[in-house]
Amino acid sequence: MNGIMRSPVGLAVVAVVVLAFQSVGGAVAQAPPSALAIMEKNRELHRARDEEETLAVKIVDRRGAVKQRRLVRYTATGADGLSKVLVRFTAPRDIANTGLLIWEARTGDDDQWLYLPGVKKVKRIAASGKKNRFLGTDFSYEDLRPEALVAHRYESAGSEAVDGQDCWVIDAFPATEREAADSGYSKRRLWVRKDVTQIVKREFYDGKGRLEKVQSDRKLVNVKGALWRADEIEMHDVQSNGRTVLTLERRALDTGLKDSLFTETELAREGP
Repeated sequence: MNGIMRSPVGLAVVAVVVLAFQSVGGAVAQAPPSALAIMEKNRELHRARDEEETLAVKIVDRRGAVKQRRLVRYTATGADGLSKVLVRFTAPRDIANTGLLIWEARTGDDDQWLYLPGVKKVKRIAASGKKNRFLGTDFSYEDLRPEALVAHRYESAGSEAVDGQDCWVIDAFPATEREAADSGYSKRRLWVRKDVTQIVKREFYDGKGRLEKVQSDRKLVNVKGALWRADEIEMHDVQSNGRTVLTLERRALDTGLKDSLFTETELAREGP
């Protein structure tokens, strides 16, 4: 054995074996994370304790007609790790005080309530109604909820650059019968930036597998620690050729929003 090891042939064999093991080890070390692991990291990194945003809303229909609106959005993450969201329009006057309240559920079946000042009534959004459009925008009620990891199955679909940034591409499918029945989408394709684990693009496919909408999250900024946000979000309905653009006007983090803000009582409260 020692003679073989000292021979040129023996040394060559040993070198090949060592290189082979090094190559395998390198391949294992460089294996990309699973799609679910990426989505879990995205959720972990990009949740603030609480957040307040003022957004300008621009709605453009297929003929180019434009509507301008303004809203405030409050978000808080509880000790249980679940989010609550309150969205309230502030302008123009005919839509001011219209609001939406969302409570994230661990099962993925989030609760949503809509307040319409014209009828002075809070209405619960049925699960089957979450696929409907939100107040004339190109966003559905479903699009406004937090990403429901437990209600979806995630599959890796390779890598691709978006605006020069390398991204993981992930396909999300309904994972439960209820989600499949209530969702307006058969699949969503997500682009997640590798450097900051932030979703920068989404494609939404309808029940027949046709591309329906594309959401682009632009002007990413590092707002605190590992927390990143998009200062501009566009939802483009490729089937109707309408689009809605949300542009940030103001943002405040960790201001100590109270739990009482995220209630039906507060949803129905009308400002001046």
